[in-house]
Amino acid sequence: METQRAAWGMASVTAADAIAPVRELSQTGLMTVFAVTTASSAQSRGNRAQPGSEWFVIALLIVVQFALRAMALFNHQINSDEPQHLHVIWGWNQGLVQYRDVFDNHAPLFHLLMAPVMRLLGERADIILLGRILLLPLVALSLWATYRLGSLLWSPRTGAWAALGASVSPTWLLTSTEFRADILWMAAWLCALVALLGGPWSRRRGFVGGLLLGVALVTSLKTILLLAALGIGVTVVALARPRHRTAARVGEWARAFGWVAAGFVVLPVLIVVGFWWIGGLDAMRYCTLEHNIVPHLGHWGTESVRPWILPAVLLAMIPAARWLLGSDRTSPAQGRRVVLLLSTGCFIGFLESWWPLITREDYLPWIPMLALLVTAAVRGAWRWSRREKRSRIARQGVVWTLGLIVAFEMLSVFEVAPIWRSSSDPQVELLGDVLRLTRAHESIMDLKGETVFRPRPYYFALEGVTKCRLALGLLPDRIASDVRHARTHFATPDNPGFPPAAREFLNTHFVPDRSLRVLGADLGSDRRATSRHFDVSYSERFAILADGLPGRGRLDGATYRDARVLHSGPHVYHPAPGESHVILIWDRALHRSDIGAQITKGPA
Repeated sequence: METQRAAWGMASVTAADAIAPVRELSQTGLMTVFAVTTASSAQSRGNRAQPGSEWFVIALLIVVQFALRAMALFNHQINSDEPQHLHVIWGWNQGLVQYRDVFDNHAPLFHLLMAPVMRLLGERADIILLGRILLLPLVALSLWATYRLGSLLWSPRTGAWAALGASVSPTWLLTSTEFRADILWMAAWLCALVALLGGPWSRRRGFVGGLLLGVALVTSLKTILLLAALGIGVTVVALARPRHRTAARVGEWARAFGWVAAGFVVLPVLIVVGFWWIGGLDAMRYCTLEHNIVPHLGHWGTESVRPWILPAVLLAMIPAARWLLGSDRTSPAQGRRVVLLLSTGCFIGFLESWWPLITREDYLPWIPMLALLVTAAVRGAWRWSRREKRSRIARQGVVWTLGLIVAFEMLSVFEVAPIWRSSSDPQVELLGDVLRLTRAHESIMDLKGETVFRPRPYYFALEGVTKCRLALGLLPDRIASDVRHARTHFATPDNPGFPPAAREFLNTHFVPDRSLRVLGADLGSDRRATSRHFDVSYSERFAILADGLPGRGRLDGATYRDARVLHSGPHVYHPAPGESHVILIWDRALHRSDIGAQITKGPA
């Protein structure tokens, strides 16, 4: 059993690793090239109008991007995080406190903001699609921030191409259509970069930037990696220029940091005080910090070269950044460009070196930053080429190069996911059955809240960190006892995500009912067996169905005539002649569904 549990835990970690976008990560090797070409872009920036053909191509590609997003919005497979977020939001609307009453290991701001909106929408089977639509303004805000940052650091055309390139990156396009807290995290971070790097320093700019950084932090704790990367970028720029190391400049930098810090602490302090006031602070500390720190979790449990990725990035980028700062002393934006360059590289270094479980959503704020650098590099390279040769091909090279990159990304979307056909029907069907077959007070045992609108008998969501803790014995598998204690009558279908002991218990004591399972037992269909032995987990009124019809045999020695109360413990049923497939089922479930018509001539 221990070996099985360990293997089950390692399988969950492997699944988490597998969805990391390796193809996106491979582009980080271009950072040195970005450094060189960004210099030429900065030196040759002009105010000449771009031919209308470039804007026509951009507009055409934007239309195609809208079509791709529409397909992904309706057809992209629902990620398990989406109903988990909705379940936490539903808990707030039921008067439950996040962390204290409903487990969650994410930061709380997203759920707090979405709770009033979801309360207005009510309980409905298409709630995930509506949630995706509600997040579209945040996606648009992220793309606007990308465009704005590119416009302020380079040119409007650079910002437009960067926003377009990021919007059709397969990882970004698919993940940004999902209902998840990372969309708010990304929007807050990119807007913070616009505030902090978009122009000359001011107290107002620093405070607003810090406030947005605080929004990002209380939305996702991965902000810590972004803050560390940004801090390295700012520090390198400050130390690379001798005039910044004078006593007066040091004092100025300290005051600037103070304004950023003043804005940064506002929202985190309010969140902490609020949870302390409602008695949920200790639970929040455990769920967001202690629970997520597990020895041997994901990459922490592997001996590899991953810890050396960050030092390698720093060794490659810091000399390039120093050279860039020295090569262009006339541009006031050059230092801010270098900060963006270093932040982009260092974030991916931190993520790949130290973060234990890497998933697609971790790259959401990074891809627009990378797109800005790629676009600036391409435009800088072709500007340099035009000085060497005056051919028409050289003048149109920017449009051709960036257009081909964007077109390749668009085609890659179809390779990554079949967004031309719907894949959300099972989740919609599940929620429809939840609302139709169960009552508001009835708990359902699921993995991590995918039934959304019902309480769970087991506190912990069975996501990657929890499963690792269970496999290592850091958490006891109390699912069976919690199901009994809560007198749970429903569960989701069998899934390898359940711990081994819990999975065995659920398979023994629940039978399929449409897209759910209901309390009962499958007694088999062996015609040679003269008796069918089974156990009842807790006392309840049960009915016997044989081949979809009421049973005619003997239950515990008495002729079966109608549903009866069975106490917890062993029981036996003797089938009548001709009865084959026999099931035991919670009596009330028969009045809520047509389960009898779904029982086939054989085991379920």
